[in-house]
Amino acid sequence: MQLNLVMSLIMTLLTVLISIAGLLVFRKKLEAEELKEQHEVTDPYSQFVGMLFAVLLGFMVADAMSRFGAARQTVQLEASGVANVFRTAEGLPEDYRKSVRALCLDYCKVVVEDEWPKLKVKKTSDKAWQVYTKLWKCCSDYEPVSAKQTNAQAAMLAAMSSVGDSRRIRADALHNGMPIVLWVILFIGGISTIVFTYFFTTRRVEMQIAMVSIVSIVICLNIFLLSAYDDPFSGDVMITSSIFETQIKLFESELTQGNTDSLHVEE
Repeated sequence: MQLNLVMSLIMTLLTVLISIAGLLVFRKKLEAEELKEQHEVTDPYSQFVGMLFAVLLGFMVADAMSRFGAARQTVQLEASGVANVFRTAEGLPEDYRKSVRALCLDYCKVVVEDEWPKLKVKKTSDKAWQVYTKLWKCCSDYEPVSAKQTNAQAAMLAAMSSVGDSRRIRADALHNGMPIVLWVILFIGGISTIVFTYFFTTRRVEMQIAMVSIVSIVICLNIFLLSAYDDPFSGDVMITSSIFETQIKLFESELTQGNTDSLHVEE
């Protein structure tokens, strides 16, 4: 489930208002003295419920942040693998080198321009898979005739293997979000924690309203944090294609420089 900042603020405000309204209704139904008599019983129960919910919520947030970090690392490895293919192509003859490097540039461009927008709706790009396949074929079909070319091809194949693994892991990460059942459990736990604060009372109702509001805000902010990190490729907190964009600039610069050097040699 994806919540943006505006939705989160609206939901937080509504939750606080509903929590306060529930508290006021609860205080009208039960007298303050009657609630105080139950403190010895409600205190340990509230600690138990609050601790379980805190552990559950903390575990979910930590897991979401871990998955987000792993997805970011996967994207970095994928871009680095393409860069390694581009660099090691230096050991190939000029025709093959140009073909491999052109495909590396095409791959980064199609990932940025076509695939990244589709990741927001949990899809990958067919064009990107096609360019990836062409790049694999270009690297594997070459038949080296010297030790230098053999080493270059071996390095390229290893880098392409890394790119392929990273692509598959990135595609799988699109479907690793928390299932609906866990979101339902989370909301039930949050509501239960807030309701348990009603079983305590203070002399001034304003103080209890402030405490209930703070509890509601903290719970809502943690749920927003969980939602923000749950999907690494969409929302206010997301992994961008900046590393591929950087590779595009580097590739274009080097290819332009290579063409310039060739013209100087011919002159």
